[in-house]
Amino acid sequence: MRFSELLDRVANPAGTLIKRSFKWAGLGDVDDIVERSPREFLDKLAELFDRDYKQAKLFVYLLAEVLEVEHGVAINAEEWLEAFEADDADYVRSWLEKMDSVLK
Repeated sequence: MRFSELLDRVANPAGTLIKRSFKWAGLGDVDDIVERSPREFLDKLAELFDRDYKQAKLFVYLLAEVLEVEHGVAINAEEWLEAFEADDADYVRSWLEKMDSVLK
C-alpha cells in the first residue's frame, strides 16, 4: 500500500491532501519519497509545517497511534517514528506492505 493511500484509509482525505501539498510545494511525490527515504519525508513534511520538525514527527507518530487504537494494528508508534528518523526504508516499506492485508 502506498503511504498516501494508507493516510486516506485512516483519515480520509489526509493522504490526498499531503500528496497534493507536496506536489504544489515542489517537494516531489510523497509516496516515492516515503518508500525511498523516510527521513527525507520527515524533513519535507517539516517544510510544509513552517519548518516545524516536531509537528512532522507528531504526524508520523500519530498515524501509528491511530492504526493501533482505531484499527487494531499491532504497530509500535515509537519504533515507527524511529524508523522514519533513522531513514529505515525497509522497515517502513514492510509495514506499508502489511497494511494491504490488515486494512481491508
